[in-house]
Amino acid sequence: MLQTATCQHRRRAFTLVELLVVIGIIALLISIIMPALGRVRDQANRTKCMANVRSIMQGIVMYSSENKLTLPYSNWGGNPKVTPGWLFDNPDWGTWKTEGGEPLWSYLEEGAIYRYLRSREIFKCPLHTQRQSQGATERFTSYLMNGSACNYTAMPPFKITRFKVTDILIWETGESNLVGSPFNDGCSTPREWLSERHGASGRKNGKVIGNGGASIGCVDGHCEWFSYKDYEADLNILNGGGPGGTSRLFISPTMSKGGWLPP
Repeated sequence: MLQTATCQHRRRAFTLVELLVVIGIIALLISIIMPALGRVRDQANRTKCMANVRSIMQGIVMYSSENKLTLPYSNWGGNPKVTPGWLFDNPDWGTWKTEGGEPLWSYLEEGAIYRYLRSREIFKCPLHTQRQSQGATERFTSYLMNGSACNYTAMPPFKITRFKVTDILIWETGESNLVGSPFNDGCSTPREWLSERHGASGRKNGKVIGNGGASIGCVDGHCEWFSYKDYEADLNILNGGGPGGTSRLFISPTMSKGGWLPP
């Protein structure tokens, strides 16, 4: 009787084979779940990034409604002494008061759009945690204004009514470790680049791998997801001098081809 009870007690213990099977099942479940969690995390960051762009566009629309429908200054090379740019207020781009080598937050907080939003966080993508471009104002923002909207100068801004509602005014800037080195000064040319933080898996032979893209803000205030493939197609839509369609990136109301720049 004692021997039978002892045998029954021994049968309840895990064997090495059973333990290995359980570990294998757990590893299989983790391999299935982790990609799904990664996609959820990426989608959450993408949603937050788009919410940031939407808030910035709301600030630009509010600014325009209070300034005779005129856009804020683009910050191309700084801004006039009496009028802040959309991102920051510093008429002398070459000189910054700094802390730890970075410009003071007061430059951002005196910008035209910050006054409506009152949040530093809105101006940075949650995935933008390390410096990846040239330009002092990367501390402030992941998002830049379209330079073709100001004819690539510090000229007085156009009225918002000079543009089509689907024209792209704001986008999330690219990273220097991919192609070239973007220059973050609050305003850029459309070729200086669209972000690949979301969804891309690097590059092969100069082409983006995966479904990379970024959030963009359009003139009427709405936001979209703009894939890198769509971005590259738009850059070349006016190539060769033919009609080719209408660019959403080269949007100058007065320059030839909307200010289109060759590759």
